Amino acid sequence: MTNQLYPAFFRLDRLQMLVVGAGQVGEEKLSFILKSSPNARVTVVAPWMGEELRALLEGQTGSGAGAQEPASPEKAAGRWYTASGGTVTWYRREFNPDDVREADLVVAATNFRNVNHSVWEAARAHRRLCNIADTPELCDFYLGSIVTRGPLKVAISTNGQSPTFAKRFRQWLEAELPEVETTELIDGLKVFRDRLTGDFQSKVRELNTLTSGLLASVRTGHRCPPGGCLVASATGEEDPTLKPDENTLN
Repeated sequence: MTNQLYPAFFRLDRLQMLVVGAGQVGEEKLSFILKSSPNARVTVVAPWMGEELRALLEGQTGSGAGAQEPASPEKAAGRWYTASGGTVTWYRREFNPDDVREADLVVAATNFRNVNHSVWEAARAHRRLCNIADTPELCDFYLGSIVTRGPLKVAISTNGQSPTFAKRFRQWLEAELPEVETTELIDGLKVFRDRLTGDFQSKVRELNTLTSGLLASVRTGHRCPPGGCLVASATGEEDPTLKPDENTLN
């Protein structure tokens, strides 16, 4: 089946995200959200919070003590601030359908189908995009596997058919794309692009020529060590560690 999802990257520093549930499922969802977007603004609604999630928040964020808290008619049970300017605010209570009014994106992250379904109904009534844990047919968006290397971000989806493959592919990309070299390469490409003159078509041709070697190992039937071809392309030199790929058909 062809994957018909349309990928999009959200600016979570400009949107408000609601996560309902603070147990194991909530910890899994929030860990991915904060890892990829540490500047996210997240509201958590749950009658209790698991130790794993509390440890995650205290480890990745700072305490709200001494910081200026946003005005709210409801007192928060906990508030954490990230170094990137993100916030996680927890309200210790059951979900209320009106909670979705202030949210742009809604995530139902509980082990209770009736609660998750109530979140979905409220999100649908208020036309909010939602992700319902373990219920793909009720999801407007998925939280897929993500690889981040400096300014580069790659999202991976198998349309829910094989999360294990998405995980393995993420691990492969993480090994093939070294952090420092990838960042330096993209920063250098931006500098080169900014210096280009001429019309749009001529700029595209020059950039295509410059980046044509990035997938050299695939075209030539050679295999690089992790990051090897990328480093070679960044320096404009042939990687001396290229090895013939015995699995490549000639």
